[in-house]
Amino acid sequence: MSTESLRPATEAGPAKGKRTILVVDDDRRVVELLQISLTQNGYRVLTAMSGEDALEIVRRTPPHLVILDLRLPKKTGFEVCAAMKSTRDTAHIPIVMVSASAEVDSRLQGLMHGADDYLTKPFSPKELLIKVRRIFERLERHDALAGKNQELESEVQRNREDLLVRNKELRFQVYSLETLMGLTHQLNASLDLEGLLGTLILSVMGQLRVNAACLFLTDDRESPTRLDASNFKGMKEEQARSIVLDYNGEFIRSLHAPGSEDPRPVRLASVEHHRGFEREVGQLYAAGLTLVSPVIMKNRLVAVLAIGEKVSGQEFQAADLEMLRALSESAGIAIENARLFKDLQEAYVSTVRLLVSRIEEKDPYTHGHTERVAAYSVGIARALEFDPEEVQRIQFGAFLHDIGKVHTEDKVLHKPGALTDEEWRMVKMHPVRGAEMVRGVRFLERCIDMIRHHHERVDGKGYPDGLTGEEMTLAAKIVNVADAFDAMTTDRPYRAGLTMEQAVAQMTEKAGTQFAPEVVSVFVEALNKGTIPVVKNTAPWAPPRTAADPEEAGHTS
Repeated sequence: MSTESLRPATEAGPAKGKRTILVVDDDRRVVELLQISLTQNGYRVLTAMSGEDALEIVRRTPPHLVILDLRLPKKTGFEVCAAMKSTRDTAHIPIVMVSASAEVDSRLQGLMHGADDYLTKPFSPKELLIKVRRIFERLERHDALAGKNQELESEVQRNREDLLVRNKELRFQVYSLETLMGLTHQLNASLDLEGLLGTLILSVMGQLRVNAACLFLTDDRESPTRLDASNFKGMKEEQARSIVLDYNGEFIRSLHAPGSEDPRPVRLASVEHHRGFEREVGQLYAAGLTLVSPVIMKNRLVAVLAIGEKVSGQEFQAADLEMLRALSESAGIAIENARLFKDLQEAYVSTVRLLVSRIEEKDPYTHGHTERVAAYSVGIARALEFDPEEVQRIQFGAFLHDIGKVHTEDKVLHKPGALTDEEWRMVKMHPVRGAEMVRGVRFLERCIDMIRHHHERVDGKGYPDGLTGEEMTLAAKIVNVADAFDAMTTDRPYRAGLTMEQAVAQMTEKAGTQFAPEVVSVFVEALNKGTIPVVKNTAPWAPPRTAADPEEAGHTS
């Protein structure tokens, strides 16, 4: 073994830019010849004269190539080759096996043990150098391909990671679009402005993942002067309510300049130093709000939607701003629809009140009765947690429950004595006539069940159809209870009205026969809590009657 082969691994490492070749042969002359030839051709040479020494050198300082003699003392070249090829750290090192035997079996056996090439002694140094050069050229091509493959694998991995990110972003955008479409449909389907705005604020916070959101509405539709916090989340109420945005101020005007076709969200940080913006921007900043988006309808600003920071602490991206703009656009349409519906509701209420006034003109005893019955009915409906549209339907039905009395002759309504059977039959027809009066009027047809059936009883002994409790609608049961309670507690010329406690006792006693128990239970609980106040009759007395009011008789029979 040469002295070079005995150097520590830290000293025997391959020189920079040189390939290291380990020559293993028990013939010193062969070793020296190959060492000289290979060194002169720019290779670094390590030598070993036994199989054990060769394996030790390979373990300490792995060479780039091994020239291995077949016949070695103790461990043969076959054994050394097999040992190197069976170890993961050295299996890649090419081996040229050298032997004095030219037998085919020896060559095949060497190749079977993992040798990469074979030389038969005697051989010329040039032949060896050609083989070495080809092996290294092959290694260089392999290394180049491996490097290229590594680059490609890295590129594929980067593309895969980028694709995952883009797929995630795309899925989020699709989800956001679906959410926006669903929210838009939900907003446009709702006509309850308060509930609509609450849904909007929750959707904004969930969709944009922000820590606060507030919607500022104009104080007047036709001539707005300011915008006040209407619905908010993630803010203290006193802080939100303290913010006032001047509708005619420079800050609000900047959000929607006249003629602007596509208003966009504005970052407060980008306008905080503008003259005239200091007060509004300061108020919004103090509340933790950082982005504002104008809500436009028919080229007029109707609201401002403001949001806080992202919960994650990240910056808002273009997709976030686009989502905020789309939400603001949907909010504008929804707010306008809700306000138009509110106008329509008010027109309906005015129409209904006009009809009610006709009833009260004919029967002074019922002055204020319809208003009180409506108030009690609405209170019961809200206690039962009806939605706003159903509450309004019940309100209209309660207002109109006695509308059929306009067809009852004044001499019957004002008769001072007891009614004849025929006159009583005429009075009992008013629910039927009232139902026929509103039939064909679209917004009032929804109230027919309450108008026709408010004198029915759950035991089937009421009029005009003798319905049982299972056949009556819940709305008719509500108006039935409210109507009876007002009749009991209202002062009449021939007797004082009952106290609330007395009326409640009578209604509780008749729950299950005259009245629906579930409605009586809710009504009594609300009365006791004070959530439904008792309203006393303030109408002047009319000429006295000698018999009970036929309407009261109908309730208490």
